[in-house]
Amino acid sequence: MKFTFEGREVTATDGQSLAGALHANGVSVLSRSPKYHRPRGYTCGFSACGNCPLTVDGMPGVLACATPARGGEDVRREQGFPGSGFDLIRSADLAKPLLPAGFQFRLFTKNPRLSSLAGTFMAVLAGGGRMPSPSAAASATVTKVVRQAAAVLVVGGGPSGLATALGAAEAGQDVVVVDRAFDGGRALVRTEPIHDAGKVVGDVREHFARLLEAARKHGNITLITGTAAGLLDGVVPVIAGRVRYELEPERVVVATGCYEVPALFANNDRPGVMLADAAVKLAELEAAPPGRRIVIATDSDRGHDVARRLTAAGCHVTAVIDSRASGGRPAEGWEVLTGLRPSKAHGWSRVRAVSFTGGTGPVKVPGDTLVLAYGRRRSEEFALHAAYTAAGSHLDVTDDNPDLPAAHLVVGTATGEMTYDTAELRRNAQARFGPDTTTHTHAVMAHRPYEGDTDAQA
Repeated sequence: MKFTFEGREVTATDGQSLAGALHANGVSVLSRSPKYHRPRGYTCGFSACGNCPLTVDGMPGVLACATPARGGEDVRREQGFPGSGFDLIRSADLAKPLLPAGFQFRLFTKNPRLSSLAGTFMAVLAGGGRMPSPSAAASATVTKVVRQAAAVLVVGGGPSGLATALGAAEAGQDVVVVDRAFDGGRALVRTEPIHDAGKVVGDVREHFARLLEAARKHGNITLITGTAAGLLDGVVPVIAGRVRYELEPERVVVATGCYEVPALFANNDRPGVMLADAAVKLAELEAAPPGRRIVIATDSDRGHDVARRLTAAGCHVTAVIDSRASGGRPAEGWEVLTGLRPSKAHGWSRVRAVSFTGGTGPVKVPGDTLVLAYGRRRSEEFALHAAYTAAGSHLDVTDDNPDLPAAHLVVGTATGEMTYDTAELRRNAQARFGPDTTTHTHAVMAHRPYEGDTDAQA
């Protein structure tokens, strides 16, 4: 398929995101930082970092790494003068010692009017916050509100969410599952194993496809492709295109997954610096090698697992830099350096080499891609919202937290545990959501088309 990128035609293949297709076509700079206009590119692969907002068919702020290429789109970057590829405002990066945070307030401290004018000017230079085109705004306007009750709402349609939904449905509950895309998400590329009935799942994609097909065919399960915005007085708003669902669940299952934790070092926002899940996603799902010479930085065996995955996908891994003194595992076709952590990425618009420091002294490793395979943290925003709503500011969302409402359950990697057993989650859900609990039906309670109601539109 083909789409237009800033006036030129770009070819994409089935399964590629817009960002993945641009990466495969040699476009490494997707956006610019607001202040210094430093280049930023494909980084996380799962719309968690905000480094790939593009304007697509007149709609700004579209996170391109999570937007599938469908063909025919008009895609543009949003920042830079005269453009993001070549940006004269990047010179601000060279002058950053003269432009510290809040410099305009000190510079114009005796003239508030000039300070306000400087802020307006800087907002223009930042390049974000543009309004959508009239046609894009019209296509995204919510025109119908559907209020719907559910016995169990599952937020997250990955393997853990679907397994829990199937267990609850088999216990006789009416279940609604909300997910942005029902594409398997991060579970398809994580190196940590998923188990099923005590056995490691060999093909996660096939396993997820079976769970999704079972959920689609189950009469007690409704799948909604959309984004759950939070838990507000017992109501979960879900934006699904031009429809907004207002779900009223009795019980909520949080299956929102996890994030990767990046490393802190100079120039860690350069194009070519990416997280491990993003690199595996590019190589395995998007048919777009992350780079030609890949260096992996890690503090665990996970980095070596990522190296094997990338090598199996046809990528060239030159070195694994392990911060552990032992290095964890022997080399398997690539150099292994131990006791080192990244200190600086070199390169003006893309990584060209990476400096590491540690017990063996500083070393500079050439490469056009640095893959960071460090720790993870659970995606806990929705669970925190539920806990906060129920018990004030208490932030612990583990299952044994007495302040978390009994109606809420956290499953999968959202618990902080990176491995789980889908068969066990299914059995646990059958027991937890048994027939002795009160159920709602999926009956639609209200269809309210908008008729110029400003508050409703807001």
